[in-house]
Formats: sequence, C-alpha cells, structure tokens
Amino acid sequence: MEIPRPGDQMSPRARFAHDLAEHRKAARMTQAALAARIRCHESLISHIATGRRTPTLEFAQEADKVFGLDGHFVALFKRISQSPALGWFARWVEEIEPRAVILQSWDPLLVPGILQNADYARAIFSATAAGGRVEERVQARIQRIAIFDDPSPPTFLALIDEGVLHRPIGGPDVLAGQLRYLLELAQHPKITVQLVPIAAGGVAGMMSAFALARLRDGSEVVSADSVLSGQVTGDHEAVARLKQRYDTIRSDAQPKKVTQKAIEDAIRKWTS
Repeated sequence: MEIPRPGDQMSPRARFAHDLAEHRKAARMTQAALAARIRCHESLISHIATGRRTPTLEFAQEADKVFGLDGHFVALFKRISQSPALGWFARWVEEIEPRAVILQSWDPLLVPGILQNADYARAIFSATAAGGRVEERVQARIQRIAIFDDPSPPTFLALIDEGVLHRPIGGPDVLAGQLRYLLELAQHPKITVQLVPIAAGGVAGMMSAFALARLRDGSEVVSADSVLSGQVTGDHEAVARLKQRYDTIRSDAQPKKVTQKAIEDAIRKWTS
C-alpha cells in the first residue's frame, strides 16, 4: 500500500489509524490479537484507531513486522512526527479544519490562531514554546489560513474579546501589524470578525477559548483549550454545551462595521 500523496485529504495520523484497521481486518485479527502480536495493551490499539493516542516509532516498526510491510507504518510515523508540536490540537488542524464547511471560534485573550500573522504568532511562541521549535510552530500556524484559498472554503465566524485589541502581544508595532492583517482578512467573503465589548461582561466566555466545526458529512466537532490541557471531540453533549455558550457570547457581539472601527481605532492608538 502506498503512502498517500501530499494532496490526500487524510492526515498522516488518520491514515495510520485507517491503514492499521484495514490491515488488521484483512488479516482477520481482532484488536486483542493484534495487541498480543505487537506486545502492547489492547487499549493502545483502540486509542490509536480513534486518534486519542499518537503511535510511537516502536509501535510502527512492530506493525510493519506483523503485516509483513516494508516500512509503511514507519514512513507514516515519520510524517506524523514532522508535524510541529501541536499535541492534542494536531487533529483539529490536520483533520477538522480542512473538512469543515462552517467554523466558529471564540477567543477571550488572543487573536484566533488561524488569523494570526507571523510576528504575532512568534511573540506568543517565543514565550511558550521550546526555542528550537518556535519557527516551526509559527510556520504551521500561519499556513492554516490557506484553507480559505480552496475553491469551496469554509464559512468562518470569529468572536474576539475587545480586550485583545489592547493587549500588546510582542509590543505596539507587532500588535498594530496584526490588527492590520486582521482587517485585511475580514474583507474575505467567508470570514467574519466580531468583537465582544468588555462592557458586556462576557461571563460565559471567560472559561476558555474554544472552536466549533460542522463538517461536510453534517457531523459537528469542538475543540476546547485550557492552560493545562485541551481536547477535540464530537461528543454530542460537549458540542451542544459549547454551541449554547457560543450563542450566548455572540448575542453580545458588535456588528461588523462597529468592529472594524474599533480595530482601526486600536491601530491608531498603537501607532501614535
């Protein structure tokens, strides 16, 4: 079986899970039988199959041995490991965003990652990521905007707390440049940016940033971030809860024209 071409819609992580299941079924193995052959717990097979765990090099090597393959799973592992250190968020970037027809996000502290420019992203990662991976993560982040160059890009609604305009991440010049970029992106017919004013209180949105996606098959997925952990899930209750929270936050959002003026005013503030 060939490694998928760059244009393959499956991410390396999803392809690994898919191919593992296909080879297992072709060999008429249960997950328990495969676990015994690879010498791992059965739960690990299940977690890799559902994307909850990333395979290790040793796992990939053992899978190739079990199925008599010449480095197929090792090659997929290498493609997975080449993805910047996105951790739990890799599934969202690699599998959810490219397949979405509608994206919605709420950010109480920062400009949404997909709308960040290189300087703003670099200022964030310089403070939070290991030095050797800063540029790798910056490039991965700014490349996400490319989904809007597709023939059928998703509709994206970004709600941002007004305080983000007055938080000089990277300094005044960096923030001003980011806000100019934000205004430029907001001209895209598929991208809507709305500010939620500080005066609104925003209790519903103070817990964390989160995003929702509706995929082409009608399914819905959410990602929720926090300081210590995060998750991407299609759990019905989690999706319903965050949709309700999003609607509550959006009810306080300012119209597009008011948002545009507020961003322009902030740019003047930081460049004066």
